[in-house]
This record gives sequence, C-alpha cells and structure tokens, in this order.
Amino acid sequence: MKDTLPLGAKKHYSFFVGSNFIADGERGSLFRLPGGHSLMSIDTTLGTLGLSVIVGLGSGMPVYLIKQNELLISTDDIWDMRYSGSALKIWRIAGGRKSVFVDLAIEPDVIIMREMNTSFNGKPFRIRKLRAPQRRSVKKIENQVKEYEEIYYELSKRIDGQPRVGGVYDGIDIDALVREPDRDRVKRRLEQDLYHRFCKEFTWDWVYYQWVLDGVLKHSSVFGKSEPEIVAPEFRALEHKIGNIKARYSQQFAALGDVVVEYNGIVFQENILF
Repeated sequence: MKDTLPLGAKKHYSFFVGSNFIADGERGSLFRLPGGHSLMSIDTTLGTLGLSVIVGLGSGMPVYLIKQNELLISTDDIWDMRYSGSALKIWRIAGGRKSVFVDLAIEPDVIIMREMNTSFNGKPFRIRKLRAPQRRSVKKIENQVKEYEEIYYELSKRIDGQPRVGGVYDGIDIDALVREPDRDRVKRRLEQDLYHRFCKEFTWDWVYYQWVLDGVLKHSSVFGKSEPEIVAPEFRALEHKIGNIKARYSQQFAALGDVVVEYNGIVFQENILF
C-alpha cells in the first residue's frame, strides 16, 4: 500500500525530540543505525519537507515506513494512521495490541518527535515520557541532598582552615588554587554517594533514579551544574533561538520535558547536535 503525505512547503526547520533540540537547518537526522542509515531523516533542500522513517533493517538494508513522504506499508503488517496539518501519528498493531510507532508534531518551523516505539537487531528503541515520581519520594531525596550540602560546607571549611603556605604570586592566590581541586574531589565523592544511596530503598531502575536525582540536584547550590563562564557566541545565539522556539510553542513543550530517548537500556536526556 502506498500513499503520499502532503507535508507542504518548508525551507527551514528546528528538530526536537521531546523538549531536547536535535538539529537546525535544511537537513537533519536522528539516531544512526548500522550501515550509516538514520532512523529518521528530514530534507528541505528542494523547498518541501521530505520525511523518511525506517521501520527496520533487512539484510543490513533499511526498510522504510515513510520514504520522502511516501508511505510504504507492507500488507503483512497492520497499521493505523492519523494525519493533520500539524501532527502525524502512526500505530502498529501486533498480537492484538496497538502501540504507537511514531508521533510527530509538525509546526511551520518546528518538528517535534513526541513518541516512538520500535526495535533494531532485537534491541528496543523508544522515545517515551517518564512517569512523574511520587512527591514524598522526591522530598526524601531533597532532604538527603540538603544534608550532603551541609557536609560539603563543613568539609570546605576544614580545607580552607589548613595553613596557608603558598601566598600570592602575580595576583594569584596559590593556596586557593591548590584547595579548589580538594573541594571538587569532596563534591564528586558526595555526588557518587547520593547516586547509590537510595537504589535499594526505591524500586526504581537505575535510569529512572538517576533522572529523578538529577532533577533535584540541578536546584542545589552545591551540586547544581554551573554554566561555563566562556561560551562561544554561536552557542549563545543557538540557546537564544531554542528559548524563543520553546516560548512560541510553550503549550507543545510543556508536556514534553520528561521525554527521553532510550536504546537498549541507554537513555539520552540532553540536547544532541547532529
């Protein structure tokens, strides 16, 4: 069965997986497969949006579900599809169960992959939304992080209380320079202990626990990731553009902050540039 998706004229786009920025420009691809093929690719160099999606690999060659907007559905499979001017959702029906294969939001200048479920070489590939943890569990982790912050402050005082021996050379405080790595080692050790502390207490897998803990740590005055002091102007401009896109499509992105990419148990949660 064949059909063509009327995706219309589109010369430039920004590509997101959930709320994570992936690519920007006339071409982009997501997730490189064996043989150099991409799970999904987008090409607008001809003035229209060309969408290609691979459903699997056969003898090392890609098996397309969509190739340059053309649906290529095998009659051996059962599929269901819903398309509108701003969304494309395709379900796969197997064993009497219906599951989402791919769910895309298609805006005038943005494409957002909201969900996907498939496998390659027997390894599961999913783009999915993580469930929100119970508030009492998060509160317990927050309290433990606060305790570790106090431990860090106390150990930092001890480090700073060591005798000064280096003095100041050419305007540089040698003692402060030597002590900073000591504080960094203390911080890393406390972070490692936090990551392992609740693994046995909560019935969460490691990926989910790490995601919850990262969400708590980013608000910590000690363990939160600080922004680099020196950032290339092009990255500043890109961050500004991403911020404007998310503000313009705030309703779309509001529900996608917990979307992650998972392949064979490995989870990707950050912006990825291709």
